[in-house]
Amino acid sequence: MTAPTRTGATSSARETQPEASLAQRKPARARWLALVGALLLVAGAASAWWWLRPQRLAPPMPADIQDAEVRQAIEDARRHVVSDPDSAAAWGHLACLLLAHLFDRDADVCFAHAAHLDPDDPKWSYARGLIALKRDPDHALPLLRQAAAGISRPEYRSVANLQLAEALLEREKLEEAEEIFRAELDGTPDNARAALGLGLIAKIRGDGPAAARLLSIAQGSPHARKIATAQLAALARSQGDRAAATAFDQETAALPNDSAWPDPLLDGNLQLERGRRGWERRVAQLEKQYYYEEAAEAYLQQIEKEPSMQNYVGAGINLARLHDYDRAFPLLRKAVELEPQSAHAHYSLGLAVFLCAERERDSTPGNPQLKDWFREAIAHSRRATELRPDHARAYLHWGLALRYLGEPAAAIAPLRKGIACHPADFDLQLVLGEVLLETGHAQEAATCLDNARRLAPNDPRPARALERLQGPKN
Repeated sequence: MTAPTRTGATSSARETQPEASLAQRKPARARWLALVGALLLVAGAASAWWWLRPQRLAPPMPADIQDAEVRQAIEDARRHVVSDPDSAAAWGHLACLLLAHLFDRDADVCFAHAAHLDPDDPKWSYARGLIALKRDPDHALPLLRQAAAGISRPEYRSVANLQLAEALLEREKLEEAEEIFRAELDGTPDNARAALGLGLIAKIRGDGPAAARLLSIAQGSPHARKIATAQLAALARSQGDRAAATAFDQETAALPNDSAWPDPLLDGNLQLERGRRGWERRVAQLEKQYYYEEAAEAYLQQIEKEPSMQNYVGAGINLARLHDYDRAFPLLRKAVELEPQSAHAHYSLGLAVFLCAERERDSTPGNPQLKDWFREAIAHSRRATELRPDHARAYLHWGLALRYLGEPAAAIAPLRKGIACHPADFDLQLVLGEVLLETGHAQEAATCLDNARRLAPNDPRPARALERLQGPKN
């Protein structure tokens, strides 16, 4: 047998090498294909996530904001949201700012997102509930229930509970509303807001004695005095007591509008107001707290930016309140010059001149300027009534100035017109009664003075005038 030659062996090895190399490459190729496939899957998943991912909510920006300061404040708050989109506090601040400037719908969007980011903060659902009360009262109830259930501080929880109870009362859900009001009144027996709610429920159910008692409690609060008095008038009328109803009606007409109930959860929003609205609120607060000098200065600074009638009147009236008439009169005369057809401007100047003359009359009766001042007060008060025929207080100062000038008979006509505009004005009833008494109109004087006594039972002047009318007692 012949042994294989070397050449044959070499040839055989060459034939087997490609087969081995191919066998080695197959696993590598498979691994490479698997890697490519995995990368494609990852890329596909990433692409699908990109297209299907939930889009971030863009913070709203109300259109056509005229006040530059308001627009800048909202834009600044939006930038904070954009830079930290997962911050419930940033969204909540933007919402509060929008709400402070009456952009309710945009505020609700932001409050809702803040609640999504931080469901444990009840302030967001509470604010949404208040917004819903104006637009969708049925939707407000679950939001207010959620807020009241989540609040831990008692004073905050009480406010939320009372808001909820009032919303329930508005929707005629009397049993649930009564339960909440009752719990609040049991906890704080002088709670006028709870007493008002329970009084209204008692009135609806026909329980007159309970309604009268509870509404009388509510009358003690400046936040409920007018509505409670009006409800007492309606209650008396329904019971056939016309005299009581008339007295309550007169008292209601003389009362200022009820101020809003305090709300520690959202009252801080008022500090967020910017622009003219925020400035007006700050000045009104100064006047309310008798900081007339600071209020006058605020108006004087505003005059430099906006020399309007309203700003001249504001500065002048606050200076008049400080008895700084030398500075007040030129400002108020400028207001009349700017808007000669403004009843407000004429009335304000007439009032300031009248108050100056009245003060001087008490301290220096012989001052020769008194007549001129009273005549000027009459001229501007009369002009105010020509421009606004229902201006009751202008008629009052017109009549009083005539009385001080020693012309009580002439004072009767403007005072009567004032009462025709506002029969529940105590000062008009009293002054007309006194003038009628001076001029010998006893019967009409008695009617006016009795009206004045009803309007202000604690003021002794009507009773003293009636005693003069009746003559000395035997």
